[in-house]
Amino acid sequence: MQDLASNQIVQRIWTHDHTVWQPEPTEIDNRLGWLHSIETMRPKLSELQAFAEAIRAEGYTQALLLGMGGSSLAPEVFRVVFGVESGFLDLAVLDSTDPGAVLEFAERFEPAQTLFIVSTKSGGTVETLSFFKFFYNLALEKLGGEEVGKHFVAITDPGSKLEAIAAERGFRRCFLNDPNIGGRFSVLSYFGLVPAALLGLDLARLLDRGQKMAERCKFENPAENPGARLGAIMGEAAARGRDKLTLVASPALAHFGAWVEQLIAESTGKEGKGILPVDGETL
Repeated sequence: MQDLASNQIVQRIWTHDHTVWQPEPTEIDNRLGWLHSIETMRPKLSELQAFAEAIRAEGYTQALLLGMGGSSLAPEVFRVVFGVESGFLDLAVLDSTDPGAVLEFAERFEPAQTLFIVSTKSGGTVETLSFFKFFYNLALEKLGGEEVGKHFVAITDPGSKLEAIAAERGFRRCFLNDPNIGGRFSVLSYFGLVPAALLGLDLARLLDRGQKMAERCKFENPAENPGARLGAIMGEAAARGRDKLTLVASPALAHFGAWVEQLIAESTGKEGKGILPVDGETL
């Protein structure tokens, strides 16, 4: 932690100083938008709540999120940990290309009562677009061309292939996310908050609690900064060969481990190095 303090690592991270990681800004400068997700999204909360209210007022009872990887894990955690508020949409996440899983969701979700959320940062993820084509054709057959678009929304980056598809197919809405946020860091962006709104969660409270932790993680003294302290412990342990991280949570929060696992594994697993998180291990 002395190194963190003497090199002003905390301050440099919050000011997007790419030299914390490497001399060149490639793949760093355009990936730090998540540090300011709360400030970006707070003005959009009324819009998201109005969107969710309109959806349930029209009689939708289910939402099926079609996605892969980090951007689809957070909505699943929200559903399992917080549940569904009365009158809002029961949400499920399809992130498996197993034909059996796809057919199971097709049988469970009646298109007339379902809002399909097509969620991909790049807008070109093969698996996600394959899910979309399957469920769009299924809904088209049952609802007809004039109605089917109302049952689909997209969450993607500006200028993506999915944005063009959403316009062409007449999606109800296309939410364009900050392109400087990577998928696994997108929980407090549209990728996490659109599903959260449909579940009826208190978005303001969610952001308020995130803001409190973000403020603590700005403390320049690493000893008083929970994020810096945890990072220092994990980094020092990994440097000494203890590079396995077992995630232990109470039953109510058990699903949270899957999201943390992805976050740590994909963030630290670079250039032949990394920390291996283990979720659900029996101790």
